[in-house]
Amino acid sequence: MKLSVYSVLFVLAVVPASAHADSVMDCNDDSDPARQIRGCTTVIGRTMLGDPLSTAYMNRGIAYAQRNDLKKAIADFTSSINANPANNFAYYNRGNVYLDLGKPKQAAADYSKAIELAPDMSPAFLNRGLANEMMGERTASIADFRAALALEPTLYAASEGLKRLGAVAEVGE
Repeated sequence: MKLSVYSVLFVLAVVPASAHADSVMDCNDDSDPARQIRGCTTVIGRTMLGDPLSTAYMNRGIAYAQRNDLKKAIADFTSSINANPANNFAYYNRGNVYLDLGKPKQAAADYSKAIELAPDMSPAFLNRGLANEMMGERTASIADFRAALALEPTLYAASEGLKRLGAVAEVGE
């Protein structure tokens, strides 16, 4: 039950003028994870501001996740959160890695924090529903799938989750 949505939540890094433009461009270019990692590493080394630093760590974490280097991805998402605790995308992406690692409890906690910070984040509801389903929390899973559909009615994976759980679809799902 893998659901990797790392590239969907790619965020542009903004860094001080002292950082090289090429490194920033590489950090923001998710077409080549190796180049993105190098660029973000340079940006991280030159950036001390919370939001840009958080974004650079998150982008590098996404690149590590794409390369299946999940331990480094988790470390970078955690550093992103430490640099900016309001970065809902960092919680969401770290939750994705935990879900891929088969750690639904940690994933659900991160998705919950992402939802707390951004209550309209339908992918976080969807993935928390998947995590709850993995833990056997049927009622919570159904509620999350329904919340995801309420925000994004065409979210196929949420509809499929409800079908898997034998839940009756409500009007609008």
